[in-house]
Parts: sequence; structure tokens; C-alpha cells
Amino acid sequence: MERSSSNNKGKTVQHQFDSFCRKVLKGEAGNYRKALARRLQYEVTFSELSEKELNQLYTMDEYATDYYLFQAMGYDVEVKDALIGEALEALPEKKRNIILLSYFMDMPDAEIGELMNLVRTTIYRHRTSSL
Repeated sequence: MERSSSNNKGKTVQHQFDSFCRKVLKGEAGNYRKALARRLQYEVTFSELSEKELNQLYTMDEYATDYYLFQAMGYDVEVKDALIGEALEALPEKKRNIILLSYFMDMPDAEIGELMNLVRTTIYRHRTSSL
């Protein structure tokens, strides 16, 4: 008789422990669902973003080897296109400076002429003959 009583007591403790574990797990599952819901309010998956929004999220690294660097009358001019960079390297320095100042620094011929101590028409002639 004592044996069945202690056996019942053991079963009761086991059932109480099982019940306790279920309550704890149910509570944790609820907390997890709430945490997910809170997170979904503030987070957006990449698949939900538009093309425009995705383009705002990245940057391109630029290295000195990715472009040609020229100096024209004290200005540093970066040329990213390899073909244009090679073509500019092939030009004489005076014509290269005129092209760089005119097309990359957006200077008018008169201003380039003042910098180089040349007449505006000479700048125009050098620029058009270089192209």
C-alpha cells in the first residue's frame, strides 16, 4: 500500500512538473511571437524593397587604380573612363589641359585663356583640333 501511495505521489509531482513546463513553454512561445511582431513593425526584408530603395543601400568602393588623375593648371582632374584617359595621355600637355579644363572643369574658353595666357580663339582652336 505504501508503495502505491509513494508511486501516486511521484506521479503527482511528475504531472505538476509537466504542467509547469507546459505553462513556461506556452509563455515563452507567446513572448517569441510578440517579439517577432515588434520586429516586423520596424524591419523590412530586402525582397519588399523597391529597386530605387535598394540602390540607396549600397556604395561602390573607388580606388586610385580605377581612374586616371591629371593635373591641369593646378586643378586635379579625375577621369574614370579608361579610353578617354588613354586618349588624354596621348595629347600634348597644352591641348590636354585645355580639354580637361573645358570639359571636366566646365570652364569657358575665356577663363582658360586667362589661366594659360592665351587668346580665347586660340583656346577654341586647340580644343576643337584635339577632338
